[in-house]
Amino acid sequence: MKLKEVIKRLGELENVEARAGWFESARYDDGTPVAKVALWQEYGVPERSIPPRPFLRPTIAEKKEEWTKDAAQVIKGVLSGQINAEQGMTVIAQKAAADIRQTISRVDSPPLSPITLLLRQWRKEGKEITGRTVGEAARAVHRGERAEGVSTQPLNDTGYMIATLTGLAVKK
Repeated sequence: MKLKEVIKRLGELENVEARAGWFESARYDDGTPVAKVALWQEYGVPERSIPPRPFLRPTIAEKKEEWTKDAAQVIKGVLSGQINAEQGMTVIAQKAAADIRQTISRVDSPPLSPITLLLRQWRKEGKEITGRTVGEAARAVHRGERAEGVSTQPLNDTGYMIATLTGLAVKK
């Protein structure tokens, strides 16, 4: 292969990056960006009584070496002409998104509060959840009421965060 061709292919790699996460179009029904909620879950929001439930940082720590090896294979494939840079980076991004989804599905601590679980049940039953409803739920839990038939997984209430997690190649 000629040096000019190698330089051209390296330039293609330099102009494309793999991204995994939630993009602008991923929003909950009320307009809240899923990326914002993911950030709240990753780091916690004390003033909202949301404890940190990290899933991005542990995935990166666990998969960093594997992703580096994948990137090396992509570079080889691009340099040999078997794939283009965008295809290779898409593969890496989609793998990263799948790895993050798997971590999200395994997060089980800290456990949800009985109030949160009751609010999940009430929402499932069609009740609108407001600040007032949260107070009602707190009083109901204090009286001994408990939720039934709702997911206790902290990061997987509706499944929307997992469903909207995307991996794609983006031109710089």
